[in-house]
Amino acid sequence: MQKMYKSLYGQLAYVLISGLQLVFIPNIMFATFGLEPTQEIWPRIMGVLVLALSFYYYAMVHHGTPQVVRATVYGRLFFCAGLVVFVLIGLGPKPLLLFAAIETGLALWTWQELKK
Repeated sequence: MQKMYKSLYGQLAYVLISGLQLVFIPNIMFATFGLEPTQEIWPRIMGVLVLALSFYYYAMVHHGTPQVVRATVYGRLFFCAGLVVFVLIGLGPKPLLLFAAIETGLALWTWQELKK
């Protein structure tokens, strides 16, 4: 296996854990980030979508091309920027910055491995 794909194992684990939490125990995750508990279906729907992403990351770990892996870095950094903007304009709680920090770290790890 090429080294650049090792960073995607971290991303895969992160996506799997987040997706499972959203599907099965969303209110625990919400409490961590200062959000109100909910009985709405939307967090669980988002969890299923996040879990679907894990299939893509699994495939990239084993078969991804540098171009596709690079595209994930851009998408992940865009996601992080969105979270930061939500916090800055008051739409999201400050603990969302933790998500942004974790995701940014994983994306930058992948970026560094792509450059080698």
